[in-house]
Amino acid sequence: MKKERIRVGNRKATYREAGSGRAVVVVPGLGLSGRFYDQSFAGFAAAGMRLVVPDLPGFGSTRGAPLGQPVSETREFLLGLADALGLERPIWIGHSVGAQAAIDVAAAAPHRVRGLVLVGPTGAPGGRTLPRQAWALLREARRAPWRVVLHIASDYARTSPFAYVGTWLRYGRDRPLHKLRAVACPVLILVGTRDPVIDPVFLDVLLRRLPDARVERVPGGTHALPRAQPEFFNNAVLRFCRSVYEATG
Repeated sequence: MKKERIRVGNRKATYREAGSGRAVVVVPGLGLSGRFYDQSFAGFAAAGMRLVVPDLPGFGSTRGAPLGQPVSETREFLLGLADALGLERPIWIGHSVGAQAAIDVAAAAPHRVRGLVLVGPTGAPGGRTLPRQAWALLREARRAPWRVVLHIASDYARTSPFAYVGTWLRYGRDRPLHKLRAVACPVLILVGTRDPVIDPVFLDVLLRRLPDARVERVPGGTHALPRAQPEFFNNAVLRFCRSVYEATG
């Protein structure tokens, strides 16, 4: 795995990558840097995939707006990053709120998306969505392994609370369900059976509205699935990636 800096639009962005095969891009969860996913780099590289994980604007080592940014600006950053790295049509993995940005990429630029993986996706509609998420994240802190909780806390400690809360509030106004008709690629929805953030009704709606989607449940998995259960995460996503690349060439 190597950590690099590259210019995306008007900012220098940090990203991590490993491998030299077909491209897979992870869109991190809120406040998480690319290092949260460092237990996936070796496995993806060994499987012949090029795994790329950016620090999103405002988090990790990528500077962003002081008060956070909406999903649409994250989408433009991600497409700019793909351009800068020469990634024409990767598979996109969105984790937690990163799933909302990944859906936005797939809906706005379907020709830039070969497949989509939504890991513990957020974006359920309703006036009490954000309070429910906040309570669920407190429950997650009690369920996830303590080493994972400490890792998340270390990422949060490097994040401005204004950028964190501002981004969270703006994502709370996003409506990914309205965009699903424009998603034309295969979709894997990956959820842990002990993930308190997942809204079961929202999950059912995603499956009904995405014609080429399937769900895979990880026994005992929490919302921090890529870090807490990396073997399950890596294996499930790699199976999906292989099937998509075999089908699309």
